[in-house]
Amino acid sequence: MKYLFLNEVISEKITGDWGDEGEKVNVLRTTNFTNDGVIDYSNVVTRDIPEKVIERKKLVQGDVIIEKSGGSPSQPVGRVVYFDRKDEVFLCNNFTAILRSNDLVFPKYLFYFLFSLHKLGITLKFQNKTTGIINLQLDKYLDRIQIPLPPFPEQKRIAEILDKADALRLKNKQLLATYDELLQATFLDMFGDPVTNSKGWEKKLIKEIGNVVTGNTPPRATPENYGNYIEWIKTDNISSEIIYPTNSREFLSEVGMKKGRVAPVGSILVTCIAGSLSSIGNCVITNREVAFNQQINAIIPKKCNSYFLYSVMQYSKKVTQDAATKGMKKLLIKSNFEKLTIICPPIKLQDQFAQIVENIEAQKTLVKQSLQESEYLFNGLVQKAFDGEL
Repeated sequence: MKYLFLNEVISEKITGDWGDEGEKVNVLRTTNFTNDGVIDYSNVVTRDIPEKVIERKKLVQGDVIIEKSGGSPSQPVGRVVYFDRKDEVFLCNNFTAILRSNDLVFPKYLFYFLFSLHKLGITLKFQNKTTGIINLQLDKYLDRIQIPLPPFPEQKRIAEILDKADALRLKNKQLLATYDELLQATFLDMFGDPVTNSKGWEKKLIKEIGNVVTGNTPPRATPENYGNYIEWIKTDNISSEIIYPTNSREFLSEVGMKKGRVAPVGSILVTCIAGSLSSIGNCVITNREVAFNQQINAIIPKKCNSYFLYSVMQYSKKVTQDAATKGMKKLLIKSNFEKLTIICPPIKLQDQFAQIVENIEAQKTLVKQSLQESEYLFNGLVQKAFDGEL
């Protein structure tokens, strides 16, 4: 197997451009990057950039775009996406760069290699932080990393195998997204917009349809409060993209539980204290009894269906956010939270919707299992590909 440094297989390294406000040309940003290496074209901006610059820096089919500035502590800089458009003019912005392959490497093979490096955390070794921004030391990265280079036809064969495995993985992800869209469409069809109350349902205060309980953190200075008796949920276990709380790594002891707060199955946990406004209003429904911390309010339903209430909170998240204070710490105190109003259709209709939710979630569980298997398959093939075993 022949190995070359990355800079030996790249014919051009083209910096991005941002230009001026305008509508002359499409410009891709890191917000158009997905973590799957696919470009999201749904929110592309346009800018005014001189024709000479456009001609010199426009993307061509097969280019790899690399993120050279951005990133976060949980997501290293250095993500890559593959440009697959033909006969359309796009540039990329100055937080990115184009890596254009030469005749020694098949473009998609190069993409998958760079994609694997980021997934393995290799780019972590080549990032630095200046003025609060994480940057990729791109020249050093390209100078020091070697790529295995089998014969060109073999590179193409490997890329085609990875394409098929990747397509299966992405198909499962898209199916999950489709189920979520179906659920939202069903809710809107049955109940209308919960914020504008387009169907004119009766509205009630949250405290009228359920008991609101604010969580608590038993003193950590007392080790006896923590153990393995009951799961202890925090805000990082709550995401509006997932219907149930993710598994926590922390548990309270039986002693700690008596000092804490417990939410029974079917409660709605809502983030009411957070560092950013976007996290306020994140909610999940409990599928198990859990304890929870003071940044969370739980609604324990008494006059509505749990799945319906969860969906109302999910689709009217902005109302919850608008009720929070806008200081350094975003805060929605219990008394203000209880005064929020929600629509209250007949319970029979709520129960019908809940049955649909349960059916869709059952299907999503199967898709998630399939997705996990396709992820394992793809990751395994990528590893074999660049170990020379595929």
